[in-house]
Amino acid sequence: KVHTILHCRDMSRTDMIIDKERGPQVLEVNTSPGMTETSLLPMTAAADNIPFETLVDKIVKMALKRS
Repeated sequence: KVHTILHCRDMSRTDMIIDKERGPQVLEVNTSPGMTETSLLPMTAAADNIPFETLVDKIVKMALKRS
């Protein structure tokens, strides 16, 4: 939802904490998440059985679609 509210495109990573009294709190939105083997975006994709090469292909296709 934060991604949409801030009009982010393609991908972003939102860092959050859970406060006992106030619930979920957004710390920051990163519109250029890391792409190393220890970065969260590729690790999340891998957890969804999306190979790194497919992830990169999808990112490039989304960018080309806008141009």
